[in-house]
Amino acid sequence: MSGRPVAKAKHAATKRPAGKRSRSAGLGYTSTHESVGFVVREVWRLFARCLQPRIAREGVTIGMWFVLRMLWDEDGMTQRELSERVGINGPTMVTALNAMERAGLVKRVHNRDDRRKINVFLTERGQKMKSKLWPMAAEVLALSMSGLSRSDIQSLNKMLAVIRVNLERDHFE
Repeated sequence: MSGRPVAKAKHAATKRPAGKRSRSAGLGYTSTHESVGFVVREVWRLFARCLQPRIAREGVTIGMWFVLRMLWDEDGMTQRELSERVGINGPTMVTALNAMERAGLVKRVHNRDDRRKINVFLTERGQKMKSKLWPMAAEVLALSMSGLSRSDIQSLNKMLAVIRVNLERDHFE
């Protein structure tokens, strides 16, 4: 025997010294599926998996969907603002916008005040796409929320909002 710890210790809880308890103590991270972060990621992945084949009928990818969502809320933002709001890096946004321009969904225009900036606008086709895609997203949302009461959904949204604010406060880099 080599004296190395046995693999079973992998799932053993880490003990903290007295008085050093975490604010999240008792959350039970003994299983990946008990981790809120992991479950949220899995739910997001499943939302995307259910939505993608629906919107693909209109020639829209899941990446395009996120860009369209932002532009439906605020048309004409800069590429950089759009990239930050969607949560993807600049080069990936450029690739997505190239495909969306080829599909006739958006147009890019140099900013009048600062020619270095490029604003992104929905085309008429991009604007009309909302009436086609929105019902598809609503269908997936309804599927996901079946079995939950209105009160449950409101509570879920409040809890997720608190988690978002907590994580946005973290400036660790």
